[in-house]
Amino acid sequence: MNETAVEKSIFRTVNLRKFYPQTQSFALRDVSFTVAKGEFVGIRGPSGSGKSTLLYLLAGLLAPSSGEIYFQEEPFELVKNKALYRRNNIGFVFQDFYLYPRFTVLENMLFPCLHQLFVPASTIKKAERLLEYLHMREKKDLRVEVLSAGERQRVCIARALLYEPQCILADEPTGNLDSSNAKNILCLLQKINEEHKTTILLVTHDDIVSHYAHRIVHIIDGNLHNG
Repeated sequence: MNETAVEKSIFRTVNLRKFYPQTQSFALRDVSFTVAKGEFVGIRGPSGSGKSTLLYLLAGLLAPSSGEIYFQEEPFELVKNKALYRRNNIGFVFQDFYLYPRFTVLENMLFPCLHQLFVPASTIKKAERLLEYLHMREKKDLRVEVLSAGERQRVCIARALLYEPQCILADEPTGNLDSSNAKNILCLLQKINEEHKTTILLVTHDDIVSHYAHRIVHIIDGNLHNG
C-alpha cells in the first residue's frame, strides 16, 4: 500500500478478526482492507459470511477479537466515546428501517433531538431541505406507517444524512424492496456519494450493486476477497 492511499483512507483494517465464543466460530478472519475517502464500496457475500459484522466493527458497535482498525489513520482503540464517534462521523441505513411508526416523517428524522426541550429551528430547516433533496418534503407530516417501503428507506437515508456524516454504513438497504425501488435507492446513494463525496459502505447479497459502487469486495466464511 502506498503512502498516498493511506493518507486518503477513511477506514483501514489490519488482520481484523471477530470470534464468537458462544458458537466457537470466527465471523471474520484476518481481514485487511482500506476504504478511501469518498469511495463507494459494495460488500457482497452469502448470509452469515461476516458482512454485517464488519460494518458493526467499523461503527464501534462491536469490539474486534484481534487486529487493528484505523479511522482516518487514527487507531480505533484510542476512541473512548464510540457513541460520539458514531454521531459525528457515521450515518446508518438498515434493511428493516427502524422507524417509529407513530411518528411523522419529520419527527423520525429529528428523533435524536426530541429528548431536548426544543429542537433548533436551523435543525428543522436542515431536515426539511434534506427531505426536499430526496423528494419527500411533501410527506414530512405523514406518519411513516402509511409510506411505501421505498419511501421509508428514503426517510432512513435522510435521517442518516442529518448530521452530515463522513460515511454511510448501509446494511442490506434494498433487502425489503422490490427491484424497481432497489434501483431507485442505489441511484440515490450513488448521487449522494457523487455530489457530497460521502463515503459509502454497502452490504448486500445482490449483484445489482456492482452497477453503482466503485468496487466490490467479497466476504466468504469470514475471509475477504477483492474483486
